[in-house]
Amino acid sequence: MKHGEDSRIWLFSFADLAFLLLIAFTQTSTVGKKPVNIGEMTVPKVVKNKQVSSIEQGYQSYQIRVLKPTIPETNPYQVVFIQGTKETVDPTLLSAQDLSNKLTVLKQEGSQRPILVPDTFSLSKDTLMAMSVIESIYEDANRITIQHSGGVNQK
Repeated sequence: MKHGEDSRIWLFSFADLAFLLLIAFTQTSTVGKKPVNIGEMTVPKVVKNKQVSSIEQGYQSYQIRVLKPTIPETNPYQVVFIQGTKETVDPTLLSAQDLSNKLTVLKQEGSQRPILVPDTFSLSKDTLMAMSVIESIYEDANRITIQHSGGVNQK
């Protein structure tokens, strides 16, 4: 192989990416269904000012943490209430049915859709189940936020 022949290898990466995007878009048909958002990202403006305080200090939300598997096996879900910068962790570990019941109560109380936070070592099936439960309870919202964290620990 000559020196200049390997300089076009990047073309194959773009072709692969284009093919994968084509597959993804063909699988998200909106015929007879609500439209599917492929991805969304809001990037905040970063300002350098010492007088700027934290945005929405009184903000209230819930997190659904998907915990890593344990031996002996325990339920994988935990609910965390966030008030500003303070976290209140519910020590009760929930099954999928318990999570569904808890989210139904939270929605009836008027809380917004919770944020899904899977542990780095959590099982994909548990994360997908939590996503499904959240989607079934909060079906009127069309956004799913998943935060991947490296340090969610079970206590």
